[in-house]
Amino acid sequence: MATVQDSLVIANPLPSGDGYTWTLASRLGEIISDIEAQFGKRDRSWTILGIEFCDSGPKTWFPGDCGHIVIQLGSSAKEDPVQALFQLAHESVHLLDPVVSSFGTVLEEGLATYFSLQYIEQFHSNYTTSDMNYATAARLTAHLLDINPMAIKELRSRGIKIAQITASQLLAVCPKLPKSIALALVTPFHDWIESTIIS
Repeated sequence: MATVQDSLVIANPLPSGDGYTWTLASRLGEIISDIEAQFGKRDRSWTILGIEFCDSGPKTWFPGDCGHIVIQLGSSAKEDPVQALFQLAHESVHLLDPVVSSFGTVLEEGLATYFSLQYIEQFHSNYTTSDMNYATAARLTAHLLDINPMAIKELRSRGIKIAQITASQLLAVCPKLPKSIALALVTPFHDWIESTIIS
């Protein structure tokens, strides 16, 4: 049985006596604060149960289909704190507006990758994703946020879930965004991957 690096799950008292060392659980709290500041409050009708490792991770899991959500990190991240934090940051974006289906839109996966790359810079300045589909989705999302950094937060403040954002809504808050990018961003991620493979 593979071990998990202690620093990911064991909190040790600080020498100052006023807190504990960082773990995945406390980093999750920091990450949620960051994503809510940038993109708006998460849907609090979901209860976050915690973080676990799984061979089929990283992903979010909805045990019991009862409003609970678990972040599953990949087994390879058990002994790699940077990879674990990168995956945690990515999956945490999916806590904003959880989607029970396998994939959200290009925008949601792009936003998750964009944020995780931004977050991980403090631990590894040259960290990148090797998956070109996620990297491209992040670039498209970055283009949107470069034009209007508040676009997602503004749309979500109206009660619109990330997976339900339309191209016309993106163009309304970001008129300078090319229409082709707006249309790509609202495409279901799985369909978009298949269309890029075929073409």
